[in-house]
Amino acid sequence: MSETARARWGREETSARGLFLTLVALLVLAGFSLTMRFAHLGDLGYLVGLGVAAIKAGLVAVFFMELLVEKVTARFAFATCLVLFALLLALVLADIVTRPVPPLENPPGTAQRARG
Repeated sequence: MSETARARWGREETSARGLFLTLVALLVLAGFSLTMRFAHLGDLGYLVGLGVAAIKAGLVAVFFMELLVEKVTARFAFATCLVLFALLLALVLADIVTRPVPPLENPPGTAQRARG
């Protein structure tokens, strides 16, 4: 970015070296995720997969979306998005936890008829 553009917009761009290192880190994490797919971790596998996905999403947000150098309003919008997504996940989890355990009873009106 030129000096006049930097002065006008008041921000710095991410360097090409930083973007390349972020890309390498994302590829390493993708390879790690693939190798963990074949590891027998049991229920811990979901936690490892979610952790790797969260790290990759954080790297993309910080370096490729340049959230650290964006204006406060862009960071606030991103934080609001994360809060609403967490609320959505909490509501989905609450729905799943409070459902009755299968097998469910037949719904009303689906019983066998004597004729017809």
